[in-house]
Amino acid sequence: MNKKLIRLTESDLHRIVEESVANILSENGMEEGWLGDKWNQTKSAVGTAFSKKGGSMGQRLQNARKNWNTQGELNGLNNLRQQLTQMLDARQITPQTTVAQLVGGKYNNNKFGTMTSMAANRRGQILRRGGTAY
Repeated sequence: MNKKLIRLTESDLHRIVEESVANILSENGMEEGWLGDKWNQTKSAVGTAFSKKGGSMGQRLQNARKNWNTQGELNGLNNLRQQLTQMLDARQITPQTTVAQLVGGKYNNNKFGTMTSMAANRRGQILRRGGTAY
């Protein structure tokens, strides 16, 4: 059996992984947006694992795991900020709305809040259409 030796730099390997993932996603009709936050977490973790900054491979893998979790938190904060901005722009809430008024429940004297009311409305719409709301 003939074996061929291929020399790759880390940047070559990084590029190959990115291109392979992009090809698989496009072949299966999935785009980056389909994966949403998990795609960002994956890119962050892979970038960290191949980084020149993290020391040994073991340290870089440990940093990649930490960055996976941190990117997940960052995604959550960005998504919340984006949703609140959309609610403000749509005039569903005002800048003076308190967090208690948004969330409701024990934070709003056991009354519905803006978001709990909207969630209950959407849940009802799904159930009326014969679906199961989660």
